[in-house]
Amino acid sequence: MHTLPLSFALLTYTGYWRPVELTSVKYWAYVVYSIVMIFQLYLLTLCGLADCCIIKNIDTFIEKLSVAVSVLGVTCKVTNLTLRRNEIIGLTEMLLKDICIPRNDCEVDIQQRFDRSAKRITIWCEILNESAVFFATVAQFSYFIRTRTLPLFDWTPYDVSSTIAFWVTMFQQTIALILCANASVAHETLISGFLIQTCAQLDILCHRARTLPDSLREAWKCSNSKDDFKARERRLIRELIYHQLYVYRFADRVNAVFTLMICLQFTVSSIVLCLSIYKMLAKSLLSMEFAWCLSYLGSMLMQIFLYCWYGNEVTLKSTEIGSAIYEMDWSVLPADLMKTLLMIITRSKKPIKITSGNIITLSNESFMKIIKISYSAYNVLQRS
Repeated sequence: MHTLPLSFALLTYTGYWRPVELTSVKYWAYVVYSIVMIFQLYLLTLCGLADCCIIKNIDTFIEKLSVAVSVLGVTCKVTNLTLRRNEIIGLTEMLLKDICIPRNDCEVDIQQRFDRSAKRITIWCEILNESAVFFATVAQFSYFIRTRTLPLFDWTPYDVSSTIAFWVTMFQQTIALILCANASVAHETLISGFLIQTCAQLDILCHRARTLPDSLREAWKCSNSKDDFKARERRLIRELIYHQLYVYRFADRVNAVFTLMICLQFTVSSIVLCLSIYKMLAKSLLSMEFAWCLSYLGSMLMQIFLYCWYGNEVTLKSTEIGSAIYEMDWSVLPADLMKTLLMIITRSKKPIKITSGNIITLSNESFMKIIKISYSAYNVLQRS
């Protein structure tokens, strides 16, 4: 994949995204590998849900539920990726069309700046999630062995009383949690990555709008006649209008593919934020359990923050198109061209809005509302 390579690489390594071009042998080998990895994830989800159903102690229930809900959310995301595979491939192909390809050094710089941003976010999210996995499992191995308890969930579909079964299950839950964390990072950075690419295209569109007079002067120099210049002028305007509509259509398709998963993440994060804060207050400040809760809380906050921040950026940048046109040198433009540009300005007054389940618009205000809701739920839980 030329688009968002790190996110797709993570999904491929975890077995949840089959590369588009594989030979026959590699295709079937990856199918087998993918089945094994999916089985690991679904088994962990089953153990988590079953464990929550049989636990009677409220503090233990809250601790297990906070993880089980997150694992269930990742399972739903992986399922959505499988069901929406062709649509996601279609999104990556849209970004490879000629209209989206940078045409000069300035546009290349714009594209590379947003690509670096997407890469940097993926790396930092991976570090954050893997640190949470480390504190939840590897850092507490000595405690698990001494007390003969499993890292995540106590319920298993088989007997773990023997030493071999216990060790195998302990490592299986650790590996499954690593897979879960990597799949979560890949999915969240995939969605935020597509939003970042939308911002990149909007910036490129604004640059093309600002430099339209320069493009017209260059077209005049290269024209053989007045009719030839008019044809070049119409092509430039047509491309500008088409690019705007294309970016809006791309954003709509991103929203259609991922809106339910964004809504799911909002729900999961709200529950986990509330439960994690409740758990942290019961842990010692210097304990591994506190470090695990803190890193886990940070991971959940980062996920919804990325959605809200870049959803907000898409909205803001989509309104900048009209300003970019106002900033150009209108004195060199003919009257009929000015009227055409007014269509672009009018369209930009209706900004792009990325939504969560067609209910909540992704914005910085939405992020703060989720924090407030989680805190309110925590207060209710603490008083009960």
